[in-house]
Amino acid sequence: MSSLADTALPPVAVLPPRCNVSEHITEQARTRPDATAIIEQATGRRITFGELERTIQSLSAGLTQYGICNGTRAVLAVRPGIEFVALVFALFRAAAVPIVVDPGMGRKNMLACIGEAKPQALIGISAAHALSKVFRKPFASVTKRVTVGRRYFWGGKTYAQLASVDASSFKAPETHASDLAAILFTSGATGTPKGVEYEHGMFDGQVRAIRDYFDIRPGEIDVPCFALFALFTVGMGCTIVLPDMDFSKPGSCDPAKVVAAIEQHKASLTFGSPAVWARVAPWLAGQERKFPETLRRILIAGASVPLKTHEALAELLPNGRVFTPYGATESLPVACIDGRTLLEKFATRMKSGEGTCVGKPLPGVEVRINPVGATYMSPLPAGQIGEIIVSSPMTTRAYFNRPEQTAASKIIATSDSGLRASDLFHRMGDVGYFDAEGNLWFCGRANHVVHTAEGPLYPEQVEGVFNAMPHVMRSALIGYPVGAAEQIPAVVVDIAPVTGVPVTKVWAEVTAREKAVLELGAGHPRTRGIARIIFDDDFPLDVRHNAKIDRIELARRHALPVGGKGGSA
Repeated sequence: MSSLADTALPPVAVLPPRCNVSEHITEQARTRPDATAIIEQATGRRITFGELERTIQSLSAGLTQYGICNGTRAVLAVRPGIEFVALVFALFRAAAVPIVVDPGMGRKNMLACIGEAKPQALIGISAAHALSKVFRKPFASVTKRVTVGRRYFWGGKTYAQLASVDASSFKAPETHASDLAAILFTSGATGTPKGVEYEHGMFDGQVRAIRDYFDIRPGEIDVPCFALFALFTVGMGCTIVLPDMDFSKPGSCDPAKVVAAIEQHKASLTFGSPAVWARVAPWLAGQERKFPETLRRILIAGASVPLKTHEALAELLPNGRVFTPYGATESLPVACIDGRTLLEKFATRMKSGEGTCVGKPLPGVEVRINPVGATYMSPLPAGQIGEIIVSSPMTTRAYFNRPEQTAASKIIATSDSGLRASDLFHRMGDVGYFDAEGNLWFCGRANHVVHTAEGPLYPEQVEGVFNAMPHVMRSALIGYPVGAAEQIPAVVVDIAPVTGVPVTKVWAEVTAREKAVLELGAGHPRTRGIARIIFDDDFPLDVRHNAKIDRIELARRHALPVGGKGGSA
């Protein structure tokens, strides 16, 4: 048994000497130069693959001349659009390292992440440069500046200047699969945001895995409601239509604008968090409309998708399927299942408290269930809940400048594990199990498990029972500490509004129903001992996808009995 604490990182699998994800754009420009690559729905601007490739090449040459190349870490603070896509691929091609920080995580976390990454360059809109002059410490290492838009007193280059550089004699540096390509910060939804090191081979593997699994082909139209997903599909040869929305606040999107982008451009693919479709589905139903027949795939990720969302989308998608890939910033994709299969085969089990089925692992992805907290390889048998650990060509190997957290989150397989001795596994921080048919079930985050005197309660299992009730929009299992290792469980419930029915009546009906369910399930290990129900209609959610429930914050909020909105039943 071994961990990164006492073992060196295993070598990367042998790949072709040159590997740079920007070459996917080069290939599309070579074969389909006049095909549209990007459309901005809000502005109407568009760019072809040929134009995008020439822009990337000029930007790469300009960045290199300016000294942003060969490992330079550059904070990228640009709104999703043509410039954002072009700059990301140009930084890849120049062998620089873009640092992607989610602005939705809040100013404090964002500045902390930037300071931790110690960037040498800042590439951003005017507001980002102005911010760096107010909060100087996190940007103290910055010596190069590129402004997208109007440049003021801070100097440096502009996007327009770099995009106009003659690149006829420019030769991009050679990058390899194991070279650092980018630092992507986690959202911090379940802890402190961490910078995840992405290598060129990992990005390339993700493009190929997603393309092949979902059979995405050049010429398709994608409406991505998550900006980073657009980087994958444009590399596959899709036309990406960026909808008119604030990508940092998907839960506040205008459903009419999302649907307009899908309909107007006859999209065959769209991606977004559960928060997007929780707004789009009821809007479409209220309009007595459905998605166009061209739409064949809706991909939803970022948090567990409620069965009610699956049920609603199934009625609205006449010629397609909903897919829910499972993964994390550190390793994605891991597993996937489609909505029809979920509803037909697993919905009853999910409603009875078995957890959330996330399907089977993708080809080339190794998933094991390990004892929770173990830093060594000791796979558990089917049916037994433990921590989900993952190994694949897309699994990242380290956090930037955080050796202790890297060591704690990675496990190296041993020869007696039935795997190659040197396979690197990432500890997902999630708990789950495999059923007898090889389907992976997600039971929640390890740090959200409530440990009672009768045994552990798992969020996805307990909440599955409550979420199946009429009028319950969502629920969350929380716990109150009563000792060093014991908690008293409670469930927080958000009641969905019912047209024409007073809220007080709905609450009374649901309260009675919940009490009946708790009484019936008193002898069941998944609901036994839950004696407190709390009503709350303002769940704290993650900043990136607006869908993951912050159960720890909910527990803080309801640490003591309160009246009104937070009152207990």
